[in-house]
Amino acid sequence: MALITRRSIDELRQRADIVSLASDYTQMKQRGRDWWGLSPFKSEKSPSFKVNPATGLWYCFSTQQGGDIFKLVMAREGLDFPEAIERVALRFGYQLEYEKGTESMADRSLRAQLLDIHELVADYWHRCFLEDPVHGEWIKKYWTENRRFTPEVADDFKIGFAPVDDSKLIQGLLKKNFTKEAMGQTGLFFGVDRVPDPLRWRCRFRGRLVIPIRDIQGRVIAFTARALEITPADDPSREAKYVNSPETELFKKSRTIFNLDRARLNREDHEPFVLVEGQLDAIRCHSIGIHGVIAAQGTAVTEEHLAQCRRFTKQLIVFLDSDTAGQKAALRLLPLALKEGLDIRFLYLPGGKDPDEYFSTHTVEEWPALLQTCRSAMQFCVQSIIPAGATSMPLAKRLSLLEDLFPIVEQAGAEEVVREALNEAARFAGIGIREMHMAYERHLATVAARRPASQLARPTTPESPVVKGGGLTTLEDDLLLLLFKHDAYFVPVSQTLPLEWIDRSTRSGILLVTLLNEALHGHFSSLRDIIPTLDEDLQLECARLSALSSSTTDNPLETLASVNLILKSFHLRNIQTQIRRIDASIAACASGEIETINRLQAEKIALRKNQSTPPSLS
Repeated sequence: MALITRRSIDELRQRADIVSLASDYTQMKQRGRDWWGLSPFKSEKSPSFKVNPATGLWYCFSTQQGGDIFKLVMAREGLDFPEAIERVALRFGYQLEYEKGTESMADRSLRAQLLDIHELVADYWHRCFLEDPVHGEWIKKYWTENRRFTPEVADDFKIGFAPVDDSKLIQGLLKKNFTKEAMGQTGLFFGVDRVPDPLRWRCRFRGRLVIPIRDIQGRVIAFTARALEITPADDPSREAKYVNSPETELFKKSRTIFNLDRARLNREDHEPFVLVEGQLDAIRCHSIGIHGVIAAQGTAVTEEHLAQCRRFTKQLIVFLDSDTAGQKAALRLLPLALKEGLDIRFLYLPGGKDPDEYFSTHTVEEWPALLQTCRSAMQFCVQSIIPAGATSMPLAKRLSLLEDLFPIVEQAGAEEVVREALNEAARFAGIGIREMHMAYERHLATVAARRPASQLARPTTPESPVVKGGGLTTLEDDLLLLLFKHDAYFVPVSQTLPLEWIDRSTRSGILLVTLLNEALHGHFSSLRDIIPTLDEDLQLECARLSALSSSTTDNPLETLASVNLILKSFHLRNIQTQIRRIDASIAACASGEIETINRLQAEKIALRKNQSTPPSLS
């Protein structure tokens, strides 16, 4: 792979907005100079992920990870360093420079090639949708008359058409000098594993309406394609109404949410996400003005899907199809959503219609009225498990229904939500409220009795640490925290504080010595410039320290006083260390070594006199 120039990397690091990039992974909120969000690496309910724009560093207190903007992409997306650089450059529209002068396609990383291929294919198929010489008019008529979408919506989502004759697609990619490996790993073609010649591969989506699937940054990473009358008979998936890209280096169904890239940006902060079943449902809702709409990728909703939603909002409206399959899918995701701490509600359309069908003939003005019909999580849960008219069932049958209800209710956690569910269940099942609550308590006791003893004895710990600052810190920590906020003091401090006074037994001590040594020898321009030159451990320490709270202010006089107070503390600690060493030497002397003892005592007296003259900055 061609080497990226150091100048290009450094310039990109300075230009890239780390808060903006972090916002691609989790919702960030500003607190003073810093930005906080939920961890992008694990599910949590309290923010533990902090970004410091001044230093360009981030730190996650939940996972003890941290670093610069490239490290964030590496940790979150599993990329190596060159791939992370390319990823950040693509995100911010920066043109990288390579040591070879011009980069060949073969030198590009596989991931970069896959992204480029998907963008080019999406553009090509959209042009085919607009002007295919064989089926162009037919597919546009299908879109506007059969599906009742406007041409503007097709342009907005870059809706495409994969021609039945797919020869031009492969020829075009080969002319762009993409590697055979990259083309094969897109998942766009059949025959990759058994036909050596790419010109003989066949497109997976021939003769289908194609919808690009984008990641959270808006990059095309996959496609979903709907069968049409003109889909060829020799298509291996001819009977499938929808065909998705297979999972690839870019596309993982369990973590990809359709339209999340738009929904997280276009919705207001107080608005919920609206989860629909299919991509066309999502496109329909978005096109009429429901901007928080999202959809899963032809698979069951996973914990990771819901965790992504939770990073941007606690509210989720489930707007799945009203048929039996939609009801079952909603019931499956309910306990996952409760476990994730989401405020989840359920919405169903009258007459068994799906969102696409309904809003093709209705306007967004009807949306607020529909929202009023939403059922709470517990109302939906009870009404889905206990059918209408259950009061006429035998008591034993009604009680058996509770075996399906209670495990879901248990996930709710909040006492008031559990109470609502049990009261609702009592009403629907025709069982007394007191008896219902007693049955639930028996269920909890039974579940507890079945747990292994090791689980029962396991101590509970906070899911995400709350960092308030002001904890126990070393002098090295205190000085670094101050210098991180006021890095203009690095040079004068380096000229005043003897490096041998610094405790090098800790990582913060090693970091302080390293930074002051650089400043002392004229190699320090700013903290942000010098951090990338440090090794990985010291960069992590910089990230940790930059995430801690500091009590220093912007008042120059107060800052100077704080620096001098810390320098005085270093001075006193050094004197105390030397006095302890002298005391140990005196204790080791024989009783007859009067001259040596007197000399050591004199040194001790001189040190004590020196306590009143610490080094300081003026």
